[in-house]
Amino acid sequence: MSYRVEDVCNLMEKLAPLDLALEWDNVGLQIGHPQKEVGKVLITLTVTPEVVKRAVGEKVDLVISHHPLIFRPLQGIRKDQPTGALIWDLVQNNISLYVSHTNLDQAPLGLNQWLAEELHLEGIKILSSNPREEVGLGRVGRVAPQTLAQLKKKVEQVLGHPVRMVGEPEEIIETVAVVGGSGGSFITEAKQAGAQVLITGDVSYHNAVDALNMGLCVLDGGHFGTERIMVGKLASYLRAHNLELDIIEETSANPFSF
Repeated sequence: MSYRVEDVCNLMEKLAPLDLALEWDNVGLQIGHPQKEVGKVLITLTVTPEVVKRAVGEKVDLVISHHPLIFRPLQGIRKDQPTGALIWDLVQNNISLYVSHTNLDQAPLGLNQWLAEELHLEGIKILSSNPREEVGLGRVGRVAPQTLAQLKKKVEQVLGHPVRMVGEPEEIIETVAVVGGSGGSFITEAKQAGAQVLITGDVSYHNAVDALNMGLCVLDGGHFGTERIMVGKLASYLRAHNLELDIIEETSANPFSF
């Protein structure tokens, strides 16, 4: 049986409907034709030169990315500029690109739910609710009582790299909020939800100061670290639907080193 780009898009949108995306976002099919046949799919967090090189080398038909390649209106597509070069290479090699970003973040069974489950939270609820039932950013749940330092070690094991900590290492933690990606702005919501710690990425100096002032601990696992789970989970989702597709997982590289 042959599959087309639109078949994969439809399956993606059952998981994360496009109308769940935030207003400023750009999601959906960004490059390609819905009727193009698909045999090989590559899933990645971010479209980088290394990702495109692999997609071209392995003759991929469709790339699914969490982060949009085309985010703001383009003034041109120039091969001598970073974004233009990536678009140029994808188009020249007849590779389609589909993006699932904040709609996947907000989806009931999307990225934030995956992150909460991976961290073994119990009694998981939505942190920042959307008017639609069971839709929203972030999650909050419970863990067995443990110190912040102990929780930090567990988070580092899950994410696979060091985590920055804000708060007293010996504070006992039982309620945890998580926001995949850039979640420094969710400090107030986390505190109001009864969380004792917020696990997220991209926490600024002022976010950290605000958290300390309101008595909230923070574990900053980085944008990449808190979202990389998307690649494997999305691959599992597509494979579970028994599509006869070759699915490649390409996490891409963390721009930060430790």
